[in-house]
Order: sequence, then structure tokens, then C-alpha cells
Amino acid sequence: MTETTKTPRKRGGLPDDDGLKAFASAASNAFQAPPVRRRAPTTDTPGPEAAPTPAPTSANAVEHAPEPALPAVANPGGRSAEPAVVVEVQVPQLGERGQEAGQCTIMVSSDVRKRFAHYQLTQKMTTGHEPTNAVVVRRAVLHAKKHDLFVSLRDALRHRRQPAQEEDSDPDGLFGEVPTRRTARGSVKDSRQQSFRPSSRELAVIDALASAYAFPNRSDFLNSALDAFLPPLPEAARRRSTGQA
Repeated sequence: MTETTKTPRKRGGLPDDDGLKAFASAASNAFQAPPVRRRAPTTDTPGPEAAPTPAPTSANAVEHAPEPALPAVANPGGRSAEPAVVVEVQVPQLGERGQEAGQCTIMVSSDVRKRFAHYQLTQKMTTGHEPTNAVVVRRAVLHAKKHDLFVSLRDALRHRRQPAQEEDSDPDGLFGEVPTRRTARGSVKDSRQQSFRPSSRELAVIDALASAYAFPNRSDFLNSALDAFLPPLPEAARRRSTGQA
């Protein structure tokens, strides 16, 4: 039995067999892009000396470093501010009796008494109306209240009646103050009577103010208020009152 050998057919000058197909497959695989291997995302941890990156700011933004808070200064002058003195003035309710006028007499210095009369004369010559004694006293109290003079008038009165000497120094306040006590023996010679007719309410207000501001009595309170309100005597009137030529 004779073996027959099969001759492979040729296609375009090349043998048509499975070897060419394998070569073509290998060539196509050789020119394919290798597969991309993806790694799982990892978190970057900063090193021990890594500093945080500041957030980007716009071109117009300006960063300012926080300024340290300064302690509040109560008084720029370096001295602690003294609390304001609040004085309560309690005036009794008098009703209709508050408008009734009555006679009252106080003791004033001779200088205040002369200036009192000169003020009334000057007002009569200037305005044509001479104010009564009660009106002058009322104006003096209102003037002291308007200019807040009660405390300074009280302190000036204490200084005149109780002049401080080196032996009287008491910085610790061991004995305190006695406003009504005089430091010199004898009666006050330079004093004159001055009468006026205040209403019951006016007199109650005067006494309430004198007590609230710790004046020794009503006369000292009104004498201080009148002294601060009445203008000084002119030179000619002062010379006549003292008997000088």
C-alpha cells in the first residue's frame, strides 16, 4: 500500500498552515499595550518635623497675625479712679403746708451780711426790683447745687473751724472726725443775724441738704452757700465798711 504525501497548499507564495496563524497571533500579542496595574491609594503621613501647609489665599486677601489682648486700663494717669460720692437727700412730704412761709433766723459772718445787703441794692439799681431775703437765700442754694459746691464748701468750712496742724496728724483715722467740734475756745465774734421767710418746703430742703452733706447746722450751711454766691464788695464799699479813709 502506497503512502501518499499531502503537499500543503500555498497562498500567495506562503504555505497555508497553522504555523502562520500562531506567528500572527504572537505578533499581535507582542504589540498590545501591557495591562495597567492599579495600586490601592495610600495615605501620606507627615514626618515628625513636617509642618502643616497654609491654605492658599486670594491675591487681595491680607493675613494679619492676631494681636495680644491688652489689659483694660481704668485710669490712664496711673491713679485708680475714685468712686463718685452719691448723697441721698430725703425731703419730707409736706402737702399743702409746704407752701406756707414762716420766719427763720440764721447766723452769718459780718462780711456775708454786708455783701447780702449790697447785692440787694445792686439788683434794685440794675433791674428795678429788690429781691427779698428769702429769694437771695434760695438763689444761693440753687447756685451751689448747680455747680456741685456742697462738698467743697463743707471741706472749706471744716478747714476754717478746725485748722490742721502737725500735732493733729492722724493718717490711720484712729480718732475720726468730729465736724461740730471747734478747736479754739471762745465764741465766734464775727457773726450777725440774718432773717428770711422761707416756705416750709424750702426750709425742709435746706435742712435735708445740710444733713446729707454733714454740715454742722443750718446756719453754717447757708452761710457757706451765701459766701459762694454773693459777689465781693467793691473797693469803695469795703473801705466804708471798715472805716478806712
